[in-house]
Amino acid sequence: MLVAADVYRPAAIDQLTVLGEQVGVPVYSEGTAVKPAEITKNAVEEAKRNNIDAIVVDTAGRLQIDKTMMVELKEVKKAVNPTEILLVVDAMTGQEAAALVTTFNIEIGISGAILTKLDGDSRGGAALSVKEVSGKPIKFVGRGERMEDLELFYPDRMAQRVLGMGDVLSFVEKAQEVVRQEDTMELQKKIMSAKFDFNDFLKQTQNVAKMGSMSRVIGMIPGMNKVTPAQIREAEKRLAFVESMINAMTAGTFLLNFR
Repeated sequence: MLVAADVYRPAAIDQLTVLGEQVGVPVYSEGTAVKPAEITKNAVEEAKRNNIDAIVVDTAGRLQIDKTMMVELKEVKKAVNPTEILLVVDAMTGQEAAALVTTFNIEIGISGAILTKLDGDSRGGAALSVKEVSGKPIKFVGRGERMEDLELFYPDRMAQRVLGMGDVLSFVEKAQEVVRQEDTMELQKKIMSAKFDFNDFLKQTQNVAKMGSMSRVIGMIPGMNKVTPAQIREAEKRLAFVESMINAMTAGTFLLNFR
């Protein structure tokens, strides 16, 4: 069960409710007039009544210098004694994440972290700061806004990313998720027999899109770390233009001859 304990950010409860519907998980909320600690405590009781054995509490984002908000987190922790306390860290903050993690670990006592926005142009150097100053593991990373963009964290793959070496294993895993083995064999036959047409090309671009944003896909390919965000945006525009051209064509067979 998801618990809406962010009573400050506009539409936070609505956003969590929509997310719950998308993944088929119930969402508990009491509006914005109740304190987060009370909401969380009541949510635990509701979960027990409905035989739900795990809940995820969404609290408001806050800075370490906001003492009032830090006290609020302590009250939530005291009210329910959570099994896990995960700090969500923005990968774009870089080394500034160190101060954030240090304060939260001392004041609250985190059990791990979730590193988000790895789909940006940051290589995730914040990951090094989190582990170094807290000694606590990074458990998940977010590479986009979709549910499938939340992934388990693999230290060796992050090291490759920081060094600009890409992430081949993640690339292969993502490709396997969106492309069936049978489709791969069929594609190979079409290319070898010069029967690869625009419809096949369009299907492949759609498969790549299912793997995530273009910046994310490029970030997983070794040697592509020098591609700038501006170049990626331009490539996305051109690809969208090509897709529009193909979709506007009349039905028929259009061959791309590789001979």
